[in-house]
Amino acid sequence: MNRVQPRSFDARAAVVATLMFIVTVALLPLGAYLAMLISWIAVAVAGALIGIPPMRLARRGGIALPFVVAALPIVFLRTDEIVWSGAIGPLDLSISGAGIRIALSAVLKAWVSVQASIVLVTYVDAPAIVTALRRLRLPEALATSAGLTIRYLELLRDEARRMIRARTSRSASPLGVGRERVGGSIGWRARTTGNLVGALFLRAYARAQRIEEAAVSRGATGSLSVGTLPSPDSRLTVKVLASLLLVTAIWLCGALLPRL
Repeated sequence: MNRVQPRSFDARAAVVATLMFIVTVALLPLGAYLAMLISWIAVAVAGALIGIPPMRLARRGGIALPFVVAALPIVFLRTDEIVWSGAIGPLDLSISGAGIRIALSAVLKAWVSVQASIVLVTYVDAPAIVTALRRLRLPEALATSAGLTIRYLELLRDEARRMIRARTSRSASPLGVGRERVGGSIGWRARTTGNLVGALFLRAYARAQRIEEAAVSRGATGSLSVGTLPSPDSRLTVKVLASLLLVTAIWLCGALLPRL
């Protein structure tokens, strides 16, 4: 399937709808998994309408999972609704049902919210998002930072792809120098991944410096140029009201449907 090309238009309705959706998902009660499922279905339908298959969107949303690892310790730190307790070596551990509910809710909320953001940046190009933020009276520094972040993520992804391609081209043989099979141990994989992440960070930092120097040499003033402003959306109010109805329905589902 061909990659979806972002479009440039008055994106205020799309930006407002995405922000309201993310806030609504974040405010869903703990254990409101049915409401979270409905939220994901809404995101999957929106993604499918612009050409992103639901399973691909779900996989791309997995980038949020490492950032919610901090919620996992609460499973063992809570002391209510204990579902298991025992000793693992010198440690006395207990698993809390309430902790599981909190951690799982955080993971699902982050996963759904990231997918909503992916749909937005896939459907609307960066200059249109920056223009929408400006028209919504967001401070110039924040609007420009958001636009640069969206653009730089694309560069970072391309850099990561080049590094992985280079690693693959240098690892054609499944056997090492001493005829040992490489990549079999978790430690080896961890070291390789750590080296790749470190190298990617250094390359990203160096590229950021080059981008800053190039921008300054061209007389950049700290404001991201967006070119010609798109025509205002004549159906902006209708779209915002429709988005408000959608997020209200999701919030009611979270408040009324059974929780686990």
